[in-house]
Amino acid sequence: MSQDRRLKPFGEIPESFTAFKDKGIYYTDKTGFISYLINQERKICVFTRPRRFGKTLMLRTLQTFFEYRLDADGKPVDNRRYFEGLKVMDAGEDVLKEMGQYPVISLSFKNVYGDTCEKIVSMLNDAVAAACVEHGKMIMAMGNLSTAQKLCLQSFIDGNASDSDLPKFLRLYMQWLKDVTGRNTVVLLDEYDVPLQQAAIYDNHHPGTDLFEKTVKLIGNFISCGFKSNNNLAYGIIAGCMRVAKEFIFTGMNNPGVIDVTTKLPDEYWGFTEEEVMQMLRYYHIEDKYSEIERWYDGYQFGGRKVFNPWSLLNAIRGLVNGEGEDAIQAYWVMTSGNDIIDDVIERNPQHRELLARMMLDEAVKVKIYKNISYRDLKQNPDAIWSFLLYTGYLKALRVAKDEDDLLEANVTVPNTEIKTVMRSSLRHWWKNIKLARYDAHALLRALICGDIPNAEREIKLVLSDSTSVFDYNEVFYHGMLVGLLGNVAIVRSNDEYGEGRPDIVALAEDTGVILEIKCVTPKALKNAGLQDNDRAKIKAMMAIKLDEAEKQIRDNEYIEAVLDDEPIALTVKAYAVCFCKKWCVMREVK
Repeated sequence: MSQDRRLKPFGEIPESFTAFKDKGIYYTDKTGFISYLINQERKICVFTRPRRFGKTLMLRTLQTFFEYRLDADGKPVDNRRYFEGLKVMDAGEDVLKEMGQYPVISLSFKNVYGDTCEKIVSMLNDAVAAACVEHGKMIMAMGNLSTAQKLCLQSFIDGNASDSDLPKFLRLYMQWLKDVTGRNTVVLLDEYDVPLQQAAIYDNHHPGTDLFEKTVKLIGNFISCGFKSNNNLAYGIIAGCMRVAKEFIFTGMNNPGVIDVTTKLPDEYWGFTEEEVMQMLRYYHIEDKYSEIERWYDGYQFGGRKVFNPWSLLNAIRGLVNGEGEDAIQAYWVMTSGNDIIDDVIERNPQHRELLARMMLDEAVKVKIYKNISYRDLKQNPDAIWSFLLYTGYLKALRVAKDEDDLLEANVTVPNTEIKTVMRSSLRHWWKNIKLARYDAHALLRALICGDIPNAEREIKLVLSDSTSVFDYNEVFYHGMLVGLLGNVAIVRSNDEYGEGRPDIVALAEDTGVILEIKCVTPKALKNAGLQDNDRAKIKAMMAIKLDEAEKQIRDNEYIEAVLDDEPIALTVKAYAVCFCKKWCVMREVK
């Protein structure tokens, strides 16, 4: 291979296997899954991986291998050239004889969601219309269809099928393809669980709604009608983030094979292994970046293998190769589809927030793991969330075993720096836009105006008690918190000039100015001093020293006099030295 090739920006690459050959893009060979799938002799296979772990690309690879279609001259298209030199070509005749033998229906439920059943039906119609692009016109032209069948097919093509015809799409379409080509069909269904996940989250945020149950019925009928006891089906491959076992989505299917993150496979067919990552870095002469890339994108354990996130890894390598420098190594998941599951966990359950915080500090937390899981479990069993987070890539399992009741349990933690960044972003959003926005700061303001330090400290501690342990807990954090709280109930000046300096916060309300000079004993300072959280007396002594510093600053810079002179509204002034340490707060009035 030429050493000057570059990974193209992802915006220029379609989710197509053929692009790797047509555009000369670096490709890590994952075609071994084709022979594995065929040799398993299962008609239907469900495989699950976290989002952005190569599921869609794998489906496009399968489509390129299996697809039977005709060119403009009516001759079968030969895709063999796309697989030259790849593992599948060494798989033997039993595998290669399947190449180019089946028309393919490719469906994606990626955008099949909405806040009403009508919107979901509309989006499902759009997905069906997209699936008809490949063969719809051929069936219409060559099929011996009745008038009613032509009207039905046209409604699929136009994306306006009736509620009675829509669930029958796969069964009807496969029959029509069989009539025209004489061949059975391969069905590839991507992101099958998106409608269920989005409906479950919607119902959780809107108690009393039943969108989830309606969605289960709609999607279940659609899938079952196409896959159940269908003699026109050659292979059915279904991909998603999670195996949904209790929603009756796969009712009646003939023993589908299931491949999830715990399944042991001959090779890793989606994420990148350590060897594949090193080979790629050597190809681009950036081996020295391995340790940083490992810290950001490694950490997954699938079927006993160490696995890197492929989407994020490739984005980072592309950036490094194209001259973006260290900025190329960043969180790419946050720029893909939303992190609704994380947002929901953080907002709804204080105990879950604290457990996530402990995991983000690299602590392993023991939790129950449910393989037969349901989106209903999110509401009925709050602890099921850890299974969801494990299967969707937000957590990794360090150890999986059975407990005394023969149930699975695992020690789980956050896999890497990228996911920590995503979670920290969600935590900050919750803290700033939900927690602080909902807090009524009038009691805090009244205590500050009246010089009631015990109540002022109490109000601040109430806010901090429902925070988490993953914030920086530095002066900037506490400064931002108080600005956010007091900004809802007072005029707030932050770091404005008064006297001989810049007080941290000046809040103006009624006829009073409140000055807050903030100091902090950081977790790093505690660590350097060899102190634990239970060394309360020594920590209080450190905080008292910080209060002395803040008081001196207020006096030396004449903040009280300056606020009285510069703020006409302030007939009186209350000044406070404030010190924080983690979730503790102490104050002292300066007169």
